[in-house]
Amino acid sequence: MADKFDHIVLIVDDEEQVGRAVGRLMKQVGVKYVYMDSGEAGLERIKTAGTPFSLVISDQRMPGMNGSEFLEKAKEAAPDTIRFLLTGYADVDAVTQAVNKGSIHRYIAKPWNKKEFIETVKTGLEQYELIVENDRLFKLAKAQNTKLYTVNTELKKSTAVHQKAIVQRDKEIAKLKKRLEIGFENRNYINEIETMLREHEILEQEKINTLYAAIVAELFEQFQDIATRNGFEMPDNIPGG
Repeated sequence: MADKFDHIVLIVDDEEQVGRAVGRLMKQVGVKYVYMDSGEAGLERIKTAGTPFSLVISDQRMPGMNGSEFLEKAKEAAPDTIRFLLTGYADVDAVTQAVNKGSIHRYIAKPWNKKEFIETVKTGLEQYELIVENDRLFKLAKAQNTKLYTVNTELKKSTAVHQKAIVQRDKEIAKLKKRLEIGFENRNYINEIETMLREHEILEQEKINTLYAAIVAELFEQFQDIATRNGFEMPDNIPGG
């Protein structure tokens, strides 16, 4: 058995001597136990216990509430607790009904074999540990799934916001690009250059005219060369030149 489990066994039997005998076996297993002398008292103890019982061992023949009835109610109060029924050979029908209802996990026949009894109890406690561990893992997985769902939802929201911002930026960039293209088309660079040269008195008008003539001549020669290489003919001189 795992050390992390602090097992407590509930023993219910109207005969105190039998209950104490079972209790001594629990000490050999290495677990604590609580003894109650009736099904009613045992059920009340289950309901008020601060820590759930790992295992309940009840005798079948008790006055008032018998063992199978008690364990059926114990199942409702503490469904994870393992339930054993002590019974004689004459109580086969009661045991069969209890098994069919799922109110007991196992029965132990009287008189019992001490070694087999101890091993049976150990197996029951191990079964309880598995139930508790599975429940813990299920709750952990549920909590993690909840967190993942929350994170995924937030990511989707964030992605939608960013996508919207990107689309808006693309629109703004397209508008800006269009404005720049229109601006370039509408600008008269020759006039801008001429104005700049005049305002800063870099060149006089006569020198500006000479500069334009030189630029036009250079461009004409380049176009002539391109035309010749492509099989076109151009006039030898610039018209009006």
